[in-house]
Amino acid sequence: MSSLYSSMITESKNNPSWIIIHYTKTTDIAMALPIENNMAQGGQRTYVYLHELQLGEDAVVKVMICRTWDTHSAYGKYLSTDFIASDEKVQNSPYIWFLNFCGGVIQLTAKSTVAHCFIPRLKEGSVYLLKNFEVVPNRDSYRILRDNKFLIQLQGSTFLRRQQSAGTAGYIRHPFACIPFESLEATDGKYLIDVVGCVLNVGTPQNPKKGTPTLEFELANERDQRIRVTLWGNLGSYFLGRKPATNTCYCIILSSVSVKQNYYGTKALSSTSSTMIMDDTQIPDLSDFINKISGVEFSDTQEDLYSGRHFPPPKEGTLADLLALVRKGKNSAGDVFKCKIELVNIRMNKGWHYTTCSICKAKKGITRKFCGYYCESCAKIVPEPITRFRVQCDVRDATAETMVVFFDETAEQLTQTTAPVLLAEQDEETCTTVLPNALANLLGTTQVVLIKTSSYYEHGTFESFNCIKVYLDDPVPETPPSGCDEDVTVPTVAEPVTHTNISPSSASKGLKREIDVPTPAKDLERLNRRRFIVTTSDSDDDQPPAATNVEEKEMKKNA
Repeated sequence: MSSLYSSMITESKNNPSWIIIHYTKTTDIAMALPIENNMAQGGQRTYVYLHELQLGEDAVVKVMICRTWDTHSAYGKYLSTDFIASDEKVQNSPYIWFLNFCGGVIQLTAKSTVAHCFIPRLKEGSVYLLKNFEVVPNRDSYRILRDNKFLIQLQGSTFLRRQQSAGTAGYIRHPFACIPFESLEATDGKYLIDVVGCVLNVGTPQNPKKGTPTLEFELANERDQRIRVTLWGNLGSYFLGRKPATNTCYCIILSSVSVKQNYYGTKALSSTSSTMIMDDTQIPDLSDFINKISGVEFSDTQEDLYSGRHFPPPKEGTLADLLALVRKGKNSAGDVFKCKIELVNIRMNKGWHYTTCSICKAKKGITRKFCGYYCESCAKIVPEPITRFRVQCDVRDATAETMVVFFDETAEQLTQTTAPVLLAEQDEETCTTVLPNALANLLGTTQVVLIKTSSYYEHGTFESFNCIKVYLDDPVPETPPSGCDEDVTVPTVAEPVTHTNISPSSASKGLKREIDVPTPAKDLERLNRRRFIVTTSDSDDDQPPAATNVEEKEMKKNA
């Protein structure tokens, strides 16, 4: 053992304020000797500022530990314990703010193999001298500090000393850089951001049997602009435990969240394993936000978070343009398409409604189990399921035809009523075969709709989309679309519309110029018997089943 190492051990025993975790190489002896006010005899600093660090440099830094968290993988494996640290402000510098957020704040990381050496010693709010760490490039993905070039990786050989008499003046205790809602951009897993806002419309926790529990709510800024937040894992339970039970305005800072762009073109926030919920009103960023929203009244209506969607500027065109767009795969997840269509036929093979859970409010259909309705999402028996619209409608224009599905929001726009009301009005004996008049009145009408391109579904000759908005105020022509004869008629409400007088025309890739309406001259009873069996099946393919070998032999004998 070298005399230098022996001297360091001796000095560390005499000065218990030093903590030597491990030693692997010869270092500067000044690091192990007592330092008064962190200044050498010549009045020079014995440490460097964070913005002066260079890649691979072996230096001494004096930092305050600001916050601590554990980082886990997507599968829950513990990876590291991380810290955010700040140093003293650079005096008489015109770039103090820049240094605070780009150089005066840095991330420390301790891998799972050495984290136990630092967790009990590095305390938030305390000031330390650190040496024998490694300055490494910042991560390429999920950066905590977006603009920092480096981070400090703590090692088994790292020395640390707590500054008992050092004051905290000049240090940044809560170094947050909260991003305004207007400046949010999709992070694409490259970096994480901090946001501040007021919590509104907290949803019901989702605890599926398989998968990760989630909790959703809205975060509003001082201008009542809102963004949806999804908390994953146990963070949702932690959030509910901290949120006051009263309806008081609960303001928080969410640190290290990712920004994602959903299917509707709007942005949403998603938590990560590094996300922390800060509600201490002593934090300057949070205190300033609370002062800004004084006098602002937020409407916490507990409505569905999806009811206030804001869509990007839609593309406009014909059904042929829409089909060409999705078939070539040139659409993105947030694309929407506005077009004018004629409602031709409503398919009844799956009915016009379905049931969902009234407990977790999920829009996914429920099943029958344990002699009742059972929800797979919340794993509970549903005593009173909710009835929702699911109207599968064949539509067309002058260029093409396809199928569009209208769910609750859009179907209610068209019918001006709700699914439970229509179901209650129907006769119990005919509710499975008779189309409600509110839906039958839609046949033959022309509507302007907004279609979500990412909902495109194709199976053989079957194609469909989901409608997300109906423009009821847009004027529509009263003349039939081109390609149809003037004397073409559609079923009216003079007679109840049933399976036998609604044509089960399928949505195919080719254009049909006429509507297949059966006439009284045909034997409808024998013609529709087989057709009714096909359309009431669960298959989306309306082609009749092929005859078996036995049936072919019987047909030859009869011939």
